[in-house]
Amino acid sequence: MPGEVTFTSQVGKEYMPVTGGSQVAYVLCEAKPTDVVAQVRMPLNFCLVIDHSGSMKGAKLRNVKEAVKMVIDRLEPTDYISVVIFDDTAQVIIPSMPANDPIGMKAAIDRIQDAGGTTMSLGMIQGLGELRRWNIPNAVSRMILLTDGVTYGDNDRCRQLARDAAAAGISIYPLGIGADWDENLLDEIGQLSGGMPAEFIRTPADAMSIFEQQVQSAVAVAVRNTTMTLNLPAGVSPRRAVKVLPIIQDLDPSTLSDRRVVVPLGDLEKDTPQAVLIELMIEPRPAGLFRIAQAELSYDVPISGLVGERIRENITVTFTSDANLISQVNPKVMNFAEKAQANRLVTRVLDEYKRSGKVTTKLSPNVTRVLDAETQQAIEKINQGQQISADQVKSIGNKTRKLTQRLDDLLP
Repeated sequence: MPGEVTFTSQVGKEYMPVTGGSQVAYVLCEAKPTDVVAQVRMPLNFCLVIDHSGSMKGAKLRNVKEAVKMVIDRLEPTDYISVVIFDDTAQVIIPSMPANDPIGMKAAIDRIQDAGGTTMSLGMIQGLGELRRWNIPNAVSRMILLTDGVTYGDNDRCRQLARDAAAAGISIYPLGIGADWDENLLDEIGQLSGGMPAEFIRTPADAMSIFEQQVQSAVAVAVRNTTMTLNLPAGVSPRRAVKVLPIIQDLDPSTLSDRRVVVPLGDLEKDTPQAVLIELMIEPRPAGLFRIAQAELSYDVPISGLVGERIRENITVTFTSDANLISQVNPKVMNFAEKAQANRLVTRVLDEYKRSGKVTTKLSPNVTRVLDAETQQAIEKINQGQQISADQVKSIGNKTRKLTQRLDDLLP
């Protein structure tokens, strides 16, 4: 049935010059559920896997417990929830069950106390076990994984558990609180599972709003198993693909092949478009209109029994010698490209700084002008050989991957 998803594509330049050399073309593809399916709420199968090690003592654990109780209040009796806590052991304090006993569940949360070290894989194992306990039709199965520290000796096991989660249709949404967690590992866990890179809870007081966002995200899922494919004609090859909404995320080179780009988008949420920016290299063409790609979106709407629905759209550009036409650009597409490049360069600066405390990458004014004041000041300090805090490193990384969320400045 048509009409469940809007799928659009735009190019950075509709008119490209006739030249003797290859050229780069930007293609922006966006997908979003329509109102036809946006009113549907699928049941949730939620597991909260919470670090309660000794470093969580005080405001961090207190605020996280209140945030978990808020999640319980937001769920409906048809939803399932489980809660696992871990330090250097793991314990299921709420086994997977319908969310119909909020008083008893919140009492169990109140009894959580800080203790021990941090072995995150043990919590993940228990959490996956709880999420797999029930075959809940059409459920959105998610693990919310929170930690404030570095797990010890089990990084590879955590990565494999993330792959196992993806194979079981379970996505992991990691949360890091404070300044001492391993953002690279948590990002990998989220991405390998088909979830999201880690979200930063900068202060304990922010825990409530971040957990609220996690619930809203899961409730908003309307379309599942979404995949975007770009099929390319001879003479057109992909150079890079980057997700630009809801956050900026360079995609693995495995998404690219000689004549195809395949990007798994996973769940589509109402009111939250997903967008991918693809850089294509186009060999010389004579004057005229040419198709440079065919875009295809496949998706499921489980609540309606729809599987493998498809939308296709041809993407064309015109090659011309008219200088006036060639000068025209799509400001939205190029703004996405600019912000994706800014994120890429800031990430490079932060990676260099974390490795050696020094940086060689310099940011041009075109990059720094799209960054906020805190990020600009921190980057300037790094370039001057000064130190910034681990908290600032995480904050800058978190904010620059969200540059494209400022939709009001996507157009000049």
